[in-house]
Amino acid sequence: MGGVPPQQLHVLVRSEDDSFWATVEEFPGVFAAGDTLDELQESLAEGIALVLANASGEVPGISIADWHLEQPPNATATAALVGV
Repeated sequence: MGGVPPQQLHVLVRSEDDSFWATVEEFPGVFAAGDTLDELQESLAEGIALVLANASGEVPGISIADWHLEQPPNATATAALVGV
């Protein structure tokens, strides 16, 4: 596992114009978009990784695991941030 400790995330997911977008409560300013929920999840991981980049610009490998959408989109989701 990478240098990023596991962390529980709270994600606000919206559906709009046949695509999805999300923000993350634990990372203000991070947002993501995707045509599918899988693309959204990948985009969200990329956005968080950029925020977690170290001073030399090295971006950690992370993934979003245990993605649980509480309702259809326009709802909240929980997920786990894990290092890879």
